[in-house]
Amino acid sequence: FPSKTKKTKYKANFKILHEVRKITKIPIVAIGGINSKNYKKLLLKKVNFLAISGYIWSNKKLKPIDAIKKLK
Repeated sequence: FPSKTKKTKYKANFKILHEVRKITKIPIVAIGGINSKNYKKLLLKKVNFLAISGYIWSNKKLKPIDAIKKLK
């Protein structure tokens, strides 16, 4: 997903994620642009871990604890 905290050099999509899932059992970590509106899509695509930083620590509308609560 688009991220405001860093320049995006490579962008994966759900098709690539699906292909990687078929060829390896290595855990997959999703990072970049993850928020309370899109994290469930990644979990449904079988991502093992979510690295959610900017949404929690740089959120201009929510304090960190409130941002985390929105991820439940």
